[in-house]
Amino acid sequence: MEYCAGGELFDRIIAKGHNSERAAALVFTDIVNKVNVCRPKGVMHMDLKPENFLFTSKDENARLKVIDFGLASFFEKRKFSCTSLCN
Repeated sequence: MEYCAGGELFDRIIAKGHNSERAAALVFTDIVNKVNVCRPKGVMHMDLKPENFLFTSKDENARLKVIDFGLASFFEKRKFSCTSLCN
């Protein structure tokens, strides 16, 4: 397990009080890119929320990491349906 000294994305959002639209877009783009890494491997995280993203350091430009794959599911391409999410 890797230690991420920067804390949760949620805590940074609360500490700042507000973000510019540009800053929020950069973080969201990073989140989408991380989700896109999982997709070709057939992995759905199933619990994406600010508490499950950690920064590697307290630096403003620290890398963002995805954690808590406890609810993750595997899917086969072309066999995925919405009903599997609802159950």
